[in-house]
Amino acid sequence: MVVTAAALGGCARGSAIELDPQIDAAAGTPVDASPGTDAAVSPMPDAPTSGGGGSTSLLLTEVVLAPSGGEFIEIANPSNAAVDLSTYYVSDNGSYWRLPGGFTVIDSTDFLAKFPAGASIAAHGVITVAIDTTANFTTTYGIAPTYSIASATMTGIVANGVPSLTNSGEVIVLFRWDGAADLVKDVDIMIAGAPTAANGIVDKSGMSIDGPDAGTQGTAYATDARTVPMQGSTPASGKSTKRLVTEVGHETQSGGGNGITGDDETSEDTAATWDSTAFGNPTPGVVPAALQ
Repeated sequence: MVVTAAALGGCARGSAIELDPQIDAAAGTPVDASPGTDAAVSPMPDAPTSGGGGSTSLLLTEVVLAPSGGEFIEIANPSNAAVDLSTYYVSDNGSYWRLPGGFTVIDSTDFLAKFPAGASIAAHGVITVAIDTTANFTTTYGIAPTYSIASATMTGIVANGVPSLTNSGEVIVLFRWDGAADLVKDVDIMIAGAPTAANGIVDKSGMSIDGPDAGTQGTAYATDARTVPMQGSTPASGKSTKRLVTEVGHETQSGGGNGITGDDETSEDTAATWDSTAFGNPTPGVVPAALQ
């Protein structure tokens, strides 16, 4: 079953993709390539600063690819302020950035899910997003997840069939969109395991989107470095990949990228920031002290 939500816009990739007319799906070339910003759109505010120490952005911190009942994505807030999640999304689809332009189809088992109104993550807090049902996650780990995609405790869920992470490897994206702007803002991107090109990052450099606001001029994304390496190996079923250190010093943070504060989230050296071979048992809801 394909579930769509007009209010979300859309994303998709591969042979299943059906894009907004502004994007030439065959060539991957923007038709409306004007680099300007719609006058009616106000930029989304930056995530709260940490107030000294810690990151200014949320971080993906742990991913389990298998078994199905234990799949989850963990997110931590290393800052000293709570973050409102009501404009944040999580997806395993590399073309998530097409969301403001609209879509009709997403690849089989892929998903794009929005956090519900009122959702937040406390300062130095952590949340878990189960891909399977709350019941199956609880059976696997003995604790309930914060949210569940299959149990629809996220809102605006877009999925084709039963949501699931690809066991061999998958791109995982946390991003933000206010529902009106032409472009989404990257928050964190990582590669779990060793995915194929079809399950990896899609280069959005220079691609132009005209969002659902009153304006008619599209806005182009900044250049993606696309240097995120594939992990050394894929975690075995029942094991997880975990973040070891923050992004500081391991990605381009010059202000010219597509991240909330101008970071280039595609440039993160995940071979240095994530475990790539020594995979351990999952620890949902527990973040290493080094990341707090």
